[in-house]
Amino acid sequence: MDGLPPGPGAAPALQTLEWIARPTVLLRRSAARYGEPFTLRTLWTDAPMVVVSDPATVRRIYAEPPDVLRGGASSAVIQPFVGPGSVLVLDGEPHLRRRRELLPPLHGERMLAHRDGVAALARAEVARWPAGAPLRTLPRMQALTLEVIMRVVFGSRDERLRAALRAALDLTSSLPRLMAMALTPPGSPPWRRFLRAVARVDAVVHEAVRARRPGAGPPAVVDELIAMAGTERELRDQLVTLLAAGHETTAGSLAWALERLARHPEVQARLRADGDAYLDAVVREVLRVRPVLSATPRQAVAPYTVGEWTVPAGTHVTPCPYLAHRRAEHWPDPTAFRPERFLDGAPEPFSWLPFGGGTRRCAGAAFATMELKAVLGEVVAAVDLRPDRRAGERMRRRGVTLLPSRGGRVIAAPRAGARSGPAGHLQ
Repeated sequence: MDGLPPGPGAAPALQTLEWIARPTVLLRRSAARYGEPFTLRTLWTDAPMVVVSDPATVRRIYAEPPDVLRGGASSAVIQPFVGPGSVLVLDGEPHLRRRRELLPPLHGERMLAHRDGVAALARAEVARWPAGAPLRTLPRMQALTLEVIMRVVFGSRDERLRAALRAALDLTSSLPRLMAMALTPPGSPPWRRFLRAVARVDAVVHEAVRARRPGAGPPAVVDELIAMAGTERELRDQLVTLLAAGHETTAGSLAWALERLARHPEVQARLRADGDAYLDAVVREVLRVRPVLSATPRQAVAPYTVGEWTVPAGTHVTPCPYLAHRRAEHWPDPTAFRPERFLDGAPEPFSWLPFGGGTRRCAGAAFATMELKAVLGEVVAAVDLRPDRRAGERMRRRGVTLLPSRGGRVIAAPRAGARSGPAGHLQ
């Protein structure tokens, strides 16, 4: 059939508001009512989104070349921040070239060389947690992961750059502001404060790059990118992408991990008793039940077949990690937090999508996984986590990510052998 699959009939503005305020409710309700695929019409994208989660369909979408489905075209919503030269918004050979530049420092021995440093930073962070008092872990994890990625990219922390990046990203945490920005074009009044914040990021990045002197400090990714002799604008876009994407999604996953672990003391106990295989299973289960990305869209260059439908050119064909991770035929009792399911063998291919797939799979997936494992290992060794209230936290949108609605609140108590420092902090 030609045309778009069925979907909610509400006006695009109303669907946009729900996509921002209650994204998982919208996805679950639409899947239950319309089946798969279904169509969402929001102002988040410039054309309808046809949402899928079936592994066979997802596999085919991820395998399509950019002259059939373009991934960068579906990421226009983040271009005002990451820039037109970002690996996230490019397609074809320019995208592959940028991706090849980013992969070496985030994989292999170079990635593992950072693990001890990540663990040390995590130990210092946990030592500052107030003992027995409610703690919002999301801002703590954002600070930690930003510290890590700045050391990787620049070799050291830069307080001005740290402050500028967080100021811009934090503007997307306001639900009313995010709604206003989604409903209006860049340059309109709701965008002006955000674009001024991005301009401050640009100024600090350019200043940091111009101040670099070969051999004057520890080796860093920025020096490799400078040596590749791209334009100043291309270098800026690569650096901002690395710094923002390299910490914000990982921070969200860590906050979700701590929120889930606080409600599962038996998982904490097993983490301490078992080896790395169980830690890896916990990380994978966190990424399954609380994926920080709700959509990994591609835009159709020409009419494209999805199931029984041939959708028009320009449609965003959209694999949905959140729905893929809730399919009961692949994940028995899908809403339960059960890390042991990952000890029973590999999941069905393309049923687990936290990092996307194909040539647009997250370039930092291995680094993020290492960081998650290093931080969680230090946390459970030092403290017992419990929730500050019985009900779990809802998934809310912050920019393009789905994060804990109350900031991943937990209560941390020192484990036997730990001691309290000044003001009741953990040591």
